[in-house]
Amino acid sequence: MPSYGDVPSSSGSASNDGEDDKLWLKLAKDAYHRSTTYFDNNYRKQFEDGLRMFQSKHPKDSKYNSAAYQFRSKLFRPKTRSMIRRHEATANMAFFSSPDMLAIEPVLSDDDMQVASSIVMKDVLQQRLKKNIPWYLTVIGGLQDALVTGLVCSLQTWDYQTRKETQMQTGSHPLFGDVQFEQEVDIVVKDQPMVELLPIEYVRFDPAAKWYDPVNTSPYLVIQRPMYLSDTLDKMDVPDRNGLTWRSLDKNTLLTGRLEDDSVRQARNEGKEDTETQTGEVNEFDVIMIHMNFITAGGQTYFYYTLKDTHILSEPVPLEQAFLHGKIPVVIGFTVVETHKSMPTSAVNLAKDLQIEANVVQNTRMDNVLYALMKRWIVRRGANIDAESLVRNVPGGVTMANNVESDVREVEWNDVTSSAYQEQDRVNVDYDELLGNFSQGSVMTNRKMNETVGGMRMMAQGANAITEYTLKIFVETWMEPVLRQLMLLEQAYETDEQLLAMAAQRAQLFQRFGMNEVSDRMLRQELMLSVNVGMGATDPDTRFQRLIQAFGAYSNLAAEGPPDLNLQELRKVLFGLAGWPDAKRFFTEVDVRWQQAQQMLQQAAQMAEEAVKGKQMGLLQKERGLDKREMDQDVRDLELDVEGQMMKKDEYVQ
Repeated sequence: MPSYGDVPSSSGSASNDGEDDKLWLKLAKDAYHRSTTYFDNNYRKQFEDGLRMFQSKHPKDSKYNSAAYQFRSKLFRPKTRSMIRRHEATANMAFFSSPDMLAIEPVLSDDDMQVASSIVMKDVLQQRLKKNIPWYLTVIGGLQDALVTGLVCSLQTWDYQTRKETQMQTGSHPLFGDVQFEQEVDIVVKDQPMVELLPIEYVRFDPAAKWYDPVNTSPYLVIQRPMYLSDTLDKMDVPDRNGLTWRSLDKNTLLTGRLEDDSVRQARNEGKEDTETQTGEVNEFDVIMIHMNFITAGGQTYFYYTLKDTHILSEPVPLEQAFLHGKIPVVIGFTVVETHKSMPTSAVNLAKDLQIEANVVQNTRMDNVLYALMKRWIVRRGANIDAESLVRNVPGGVTMANNVESDVREVEWNDVTSSAYQEQDRVNVDYDELLGNFSQGSVMTNRKMNETVGGMRMMAQGANAITEYTLKIFVETWMEPVLRQLMLLEQAYETDEQLLAMAAQRAQLFQRFGMNEVSDRMLRQELMLSVNVGMGATDPDTRFQRLIQAFGAYSNLAAEGPPDLNLQELRKVLFGLAGWPDAKRFFTEVDVRWQQAQQMLQQAAQMAEEAVKGKQMGLLQKERGLDKREMDQDVRDLELDVEGQMMKKDEYVQ
């Protein structure tokens, strides 16, 4: 991370009459206010509008919320919500249709320790994702955040919690022998990794940070963490697992950190009261705002907690002391690439104007229909006419008038229903093309293409390509970095002996590598992690067909190719083209033997062919000498040679 400047002399201690505290607090306050000002001026409205459109509500400043449209049609076509649900459903198929989504590989494939580590780590991480982390909801929710607001933010930490419990202990006394006594002990309640999605309004980083990695290129990162008052009091003067201790602050001081209303939170709650703010009597369930501050000063990143930006809660410590893996435990990802822009536009805001146009077309058509059904009239001022019955306009109703021809005139409306539907289809196509939807509207508009199966497939493939591209960006910027941080957490904090033993058993460590248990050295090997999502991931049928084709091509080339063919590289190319870059997970070590067997078979066949040719030449020479006995013996020798070569081939293959 870029650096602010010099670090305070005492590295955050409370010496120097609190001068260092003031300096650290000023750094945190400056960082928060600088980023918040930029956030409020440039992105707050964008986030509010995106959230409202996701909820199928018009933006606050929409004309449909004005008094002029009080009695007119103001429907909201749910194009935005439909688009996001389609992407969520596609992500469900792409990420969770196969149980083998995660790929962990050693850096050195010939290093048994790294190979064993990769197998064990994959098993342990999959178990954590399945049992301890709501991974499915987290992924779908993260994708939703990125599509609606433009960014997905998450915090990866190790959740370690204990509680005090009094237990009976047995000890030895020099006079009384064995005695029992009560002792207060710490009982572990939680000891597991955690992934928590952060609302965009809780994250602050420098707007000048690099667009592709704002977390690690910003000189500061401030994460706002709402906490119950009771939980905050429980953390006071209690060292955490890494020895960090919160300072004691009285309840009144803590209550100065009460949450204030936030417009983005209100938009997320569909305009209802901010649920995280309180009014009235103070109680243990009041929510206060705690800041997690990552500040780089003097070339070193420091971490500490503050009560909002008003009070220091913990001593600033180097990052690697607070988090043993030495990484900032925050990942920020996106789904739309906009270079040189640290806060990219969301998919919702990309299509904002088209969504508004779709609403206008629909509401204009509805107004037209209503005006056609519920007539509008022009009545001569002062005319003796029953205006109430005219407005009521019920079937079978009667309106009294002295002179119908001169006192009342109907306002005529042109029927725009047909043209409105055509315009609506055009808007649908533009919307779907922009965001990769394949809807009935697209099919109906592209009439020439939807007349054939091939045309339908082309439209579907085009939409799928955009969706796959969107998901790939999401995987590269958020999913894989999050999983890599979880792997680092496992390497730094994992102590569950039962979990590690089960992983070792499933990995067959002793049988394959001669290792009896998972050691710290094995667990902390350098590994590579990726997510198995490639081309065709959004369409299971297409993906299956590509996989079958890859296996067919591989089998043919492996059997009929040259003897020096590198099957490993062949797999990479063929299965990579089919959308399975991690092809080796389909093959075992037997594949190497099979390749060697194929080469032996080819060599044996070549030797047999050469032997046949040699014997045939000898037979011709003998034939010229008319030595029948020698000719018969040579034939028998030839048959035995060929039979021997074939027996060797069969033995090797078996």
